[in-house]
Amino acid sequence: MSGQLVAHNGAEPSVTIIGGGLAGCEAAWQAARQGCRVRLYEMKPTRFSAAHSMPELAELVCSNSLRSDSPDSAVGLLKEEMRRLGSLLIEVA
Repeated sequence: MSGQLVAHNGAEPSVTIIGGGLAGCEAAWQAARQGCRVRLYEMKPTRFSAAHSMPELAELVCSNSLRSDSPDSAVGLLKEEMRRLGSLLIEVA
């Protein structure tokens, strides 16, 4: 995922996000929640990677992504940080 935040002459800031996976969708939601205009570009359903099977956004392609809640692990620490930031992914997962 990549993103670029732009605000010109006091206008509403906008962000362009490339990739509609979990991270891209979370970034788009967080930016919109902060009042940014969001453009989200995704290759599906026109193209798929070997890991994807659904045409929708935010497809979870690796069940290991959410495997631990322990703050002693990288995944657990990331999930706790996401909780504290009001992550939509964590709320619905």
